[in-house]
This record gives sequence, structure tokens and C-alpha cells, in this order.
Amino acid sequence: MAASVDATSEQDLFGGILAAARGAHAGLRAQGAGLKGAPKPAAALPERVWPEDIPHPAPASAPKLLRELKMRLGRYLDTPQAWLPRLNIANGSARQQRSERRIACVQLMRALIKFCDLVTLRVAVPGKDGWIDFTLPYLAEQAGLSLRRTERALHDLIRARLVKSRPQCEVQESEQGVRYRGFAAIKYLTPAIFEQFGLGKWLTHERTRAHLRAQRRRDAQRKRDRKASVAAVQHGEQLAEQLKNIQSRVKQRALATDVGRQAELERAIHLRMGELKMQHPDWDRDRCYRVARQQLAPPGD
Repeated sequence: MAASVDATSEQDLFGGILAAARGAHAGLRAQGAGLKGAPKPAAALPERVWPEDIPHPAPASAPKLLRELKMRLGRYLDTPQAWLPRLNIANGSARQQRSERRIACVQLMRALIKFCDLVTLRVAVPGKDGWIDFTLPYLAEQAGLSLRRTERALHDLIRARLVKSRPQCEVQESEQGVRYRGFAAIKYLTPAIFEQFGLGKWLTHERTRAHLRAQRRRDAQRKRDRKASVAAVQHGEQLAEQLKNIQSRVKQRALATDVGRQAELERAIHLRMGELKMQHPDWDRDRCYRVARQQLAPPGD
């Protein structure tokens, strides 16, 4: 009975050793296979670096609201659906907008923000004869994009109702017929782009302040114009008075000159009358005066 138990224990011990050996051998084979042909785990990709601004950024003196909007636009690059969902689907696809297209939209929007007027939200600069709008090639250069990519980005922004664009042209008539000369389209930012990034109230406040500043500038300009007009009228009146005085002095001088000439003429006539009386004793005084005057008076007198 004891011999049978010992034999069974030996068999169990031998089986355990054999199983452990087989397991170790299989593990070594798997490790060897992994070293030879199994793919290595992929390294973590570096975090995507998005552009923080356009190649030609706005000056530091730009309105703080526009600088803040330009910075917050970067959020759209990471999570487009969370910030500008309408722009994310502007291309008509249910999939998330491609990163290259997102970058183009954000960079073009930053270029538009650079030249945005807060009062009107027009993308232009004031000139002597009105607003000066920007062509698409110039905005593409400001944004650091190709012209074709800029056109697609502008189309997406317009479709997402973040930008408004209105073409303008001039009719030219000549002997060859009627021609249309195109100008840079009029572009506006919509308040929606500010509201999407939580800047709607700030925009209203800044636009009110900007409107008041513009109103004060217009009032000051009108005041300067009125002062200039009054000064011009006063200056004109002074010139008229000076001219009147000059004419009066000239007239007085002419009158004095005429009086002097007349006196000289009368003295000459009286001298001539004496000569005529000596030559013609029978002439009376009136005849001597008449003849002397005819001889000495200037023509037309």
C-alpha cells in the first residue's frame, strides 16, 4: 500500500516538472519570435502645433477685442465642432473638417480681423474718398496661404455665415461698348463669429464706444470746419475793406492830381490870355480866354 502511494507521488511530481519545462520552453519560443518578427509598439506621436498668428500680424495697438478673438480662434483648430459647428460642416460633409482646411479658415479669418473696423465690422481701411477694400490676393499674402486655398476658405466662411461679401464694379462706356471694371469685393465680419467665442457683449460695448469716438471726431471736424468758415468769411470781409480803402485812396489821389492839373491849366491859360491880349488888343477877355483854352486844353477836354 505504501509502495503504491510513493509511486503515485513520484508520477505527480514528474508530471509537474514536465509541464513547467514545457511552459518555460513555450515562453522562450514566444519571446524569440517577438524579437525576430513581432512588431514593436508604436511611439507616441508629438502633439500637433497649430499656427498662433498670421505671417504679418496686426500691431500691438490693435483693439484688444480683435486681439482676443484672434487668439480664441485657435480653439477651433483643436475642437471644431465645439466652437464653430456651422463652419465644421461648411464643406457639406458629416465628417470633421480636415486640419489643412481648418488652418486655412482660421488664418484667413485672422487676416480679416487685422483690417476689421469695429464700428461697421467692415474689412477695409478709411481713405480720403471713402473705404479702401482689400483684394483676395492681398489677403492671401497676409494669411500666408495660396490663392486657391484662400478662395476655398472664404467660401467656407461665407457659407458658415461668419463673413459677408458683396462684389462691386464700375460701368465704363466707350466706343467699343459697355465694359464692367471690377473692384475688390466689400467684406464684413458678422457678429456671430464674436458670439461663438463668448465675445458678443464685449463686441456690443466696444462698438458703442467706437461709435461714440467716431461721433466725437465728426463733431470736432464740423466744429473746425465752422471755425474755418467763419475765419474765411472774416478774412474775406477784411480783404474787401482793405480793397475799398485802397480804391478810396486811389480815387482821392486821382482827384487831387486832377485838381492840381486843372490849376496848372488855368494858370497856363491866364498866361496865354495875356500874350493874346498883347497880340490882339481889340479882343475882349472872353475871346482871349476861349482861344487860350482851345490852344492849351488837352484833347477830349
